[in-house]
Amino acid sequence: MLIFVAVLALCLQVLAPYLVWPSRWNIPTHLVTGFCITGYVIPGLFTDVWAGYSDRTINYFIGINFLGAMALCLGTVLPLFVINHNYPSPFLKFYNLKISSYFITKRVFTLFFLAVIGIYVAYAIMGFVPLLASDPLSARQFRGEYREPYYRAAILFRLSFFAISTTIPVMLLAAWENKSKYMFIVAFLGALALLLSLSRGPMATGILFFVGILAASQRSRTAIRWYILAVIGLFPLASILFYGIGILFKVDAMVDMYNGSIFENIAAGSPDISDQLTWLNGFIRGDYFSYGRTIFGGLVPGNYAWNPSVWTLSYDDIGLDISNMGTGGLRLTAAEWGYANFGWFGVVVLPLLSGIFNGFMLLYLKKAEGVLNRMQFATALLVYGTLGQQIASFYTLSMYSIPSAALALYIWQSNSKALHLRTALLNRRRLQGIRN
Repeated sequence: MLIFVAVLALCLQVLAPYLVWPSRWNIPTHLVTGFCITGYVIPGLFTDVWAGYSDRTINYFIGINFLGAMALCLGTVLPLFVINHNYPSPFLKFYNLKISSYFITKRVFTLFFLAVIGIYVAYAIMGFVPLLASDPLSARQFRGEYREPYYRAAILFRLSFFAISTTIPVMLLAAWENKSKYMFIVAFLGALALLLSLSRGPMATGILFFVGILAASQRSRTAIRWYILAVIGLFPLASILFYGIGILFKVDAMVDMYNGSIFENIAAGSPDISDQLTWLNGFIRGDYFSYGRTIFGGLVPGNYAWNPSVWTLSYDDIGLDISNMGTGGLRLTAAEWGYANFGWFGVVVLPLLSGIFNGFMLLYLKKAEGVLNRMQFATALLVYGTLGQQIASFYTLSMYSIPSAALALYIWQSNSKALHLRTALLNRRRLQGIRN
């Protein structure tokens, strides 16, 4: 029973947006339903992931995540009682602004095309691609022998990577709406570049985001229901993607990651519960609280000791060199980050604030339904998925979120450009009417 409570608490922390926006257009939350199945439900209920940990560790894990989930859900719904729901949509000025799709398409295609060129040039400079490297797992994290070649093209690679992974859903939608095979080819090359980097998450999420927009825009709800079911089914398959790649390219390190039952193999591809239990098992043995330093640590370049990705691996040995570790850090829940910073006080306060921030943004975005066209709405969701998600996850600020958020805002500003053009045309017509 307690294990079920733990899994429920984990799922609530990512599905809470449904509490204020249970809509077909809530694509970001539809997507994480698949993650819940792969990362929480299957490992938590169908494997022995809990074995080998003390009762104290498991009880702490359940208590932290249950209390944090309740605080986060409360914070998410609080804006419902604060905001006047009768106020007009702030997106009304963009209503029936068809020309905005042209400007959005122009901007996203230019950015995406340059990014595709940039990332393949970066691969050429580095002299390797992670998928085809002799040690793909180390190459994926640019560890060991791959670090020095990566540094030669790091800036170009990172900027291109962020541009592609951020804009690929809008790029695909632009290709779909313009029925352009050339744009689809460019989009395919971008997706291929992500696959070559072994970044299955950004690639799969971008494509599923695009499909979700198409499904949500259909009049019948049948399409979005099938979409959600497809997401739930595809995420477990994506979790064992590395196994398929290992078999295809004969990479033993990838195949060796999967050596159990089907459920254990899926769990191996998304080891969130296992990683979190391992972290907590060591964390509660000493006084390792970060006291807010990990909130801002991600804004410092390099392997800064208080960078969240670094700190989760070295909390008990601050300053430890993690450059040769085959991982980019552990993914903790909002509740666990609250505990890591300020103990039980943080378990309540950080998720509560996160929920409040997210709740306000979701209610604001909800007002776009029925006002924005499909391309505009996709761009609004892009801003929410970059800048909005970073605001909601304020407890792990990251310098890497800045380029993505800047790109999303730049594309969104296409609406303002289109609005100014429409206003100028209307004023010109009025002036001509007066003269006549």
